[in-house]
Amino acid sequence: MQRHAISIRRRIVTGLLLAGLAGAAHAEIVIEDVWARATPPGFDKGAVYFELTNDSPRSNALVGVSTERAPRAELHRTIEEGGNSRMVHTPRVAIPAESEVIFEPGGRHVMLMGIETALTEGERFTIRLETEDGGELAVEVQVLAPTAMGVD
Repeated sequence: MQRHAISIRRRIVTGLLLAGLAGAAHAEIVIEDVWARATPPGFDKGAVYFELTNDSPRSNALVGVSTERAPRAELHRTIEEGGNSRMVHTPRVAIPAESEVIFEPGGRHVMLMGIETALTEGERFTIRLETEDGGELAVEVQVLAPTAMGVD
């Protein structure tokens, strides 16, 4: 009987471990529809937009961004105050568990600063998003027309 109880405990522990591993494998941040607008020659700033989904039961956060396309990249958001809009650096963007965060024109975005050559329509480049838990997400950016409002 004692052997049977140990066997049952092993099965329960094994089942819990496997369930934990399955949960960890499912703990993902998915980034889709990554795009930027083409910029005019001589303009040294640009913005990147995307949709981020956290399928994990754990929250996370973006804490940094980098790209070889610009010497400086920051997480930003546009805020409205007194009829004026302005951009502010947001060093940490919370990613709640099982939710999505949208980076879009007029809202959150990745700001590229110090661009030496214009972003050109049809170009592709990579940005790396750093997460609070130590992960890095490398995603490809598609440069669209200067008047684009999204990938669709």
